[in-house]
Amino acid sequence: MNISFPTEHEAPEPLLTIGAAAGRLSLPLFKVRRAAKAGLFPTYTLFNGRRLVRLSEVIAAIDASRSGGSNDK
Repeated sequence: MNISFPTEHEAPEPLLTIGAAAGRLSLPLFKVRRAAKAGLFPTYTLFNGRRLVRLSEVIAAIDASRSGGSNDK
C-alpha cells in the first residue's frame, strides 16, 4: 500500500460524498453507490458514518473498466 502525503505546495484532494461525485461525473447515483459497495474504488468513512470518495479514484475505476474502442486521445 503506497501512501503519499501532499507536499507543502499541494493541497490534498478533497473527499466528496458519493452523491456529489455522481453529480460531478453526471452518473446515476445508484450506479456509483453500487460500484462503491462492490469495492471498485475505495471509500472513506469518517466520524459521522458517511462514505466519502476521491473523485480521481472513481475516475480511475471507470477508466480501468473501459473495454473496446481506442485509447488514443
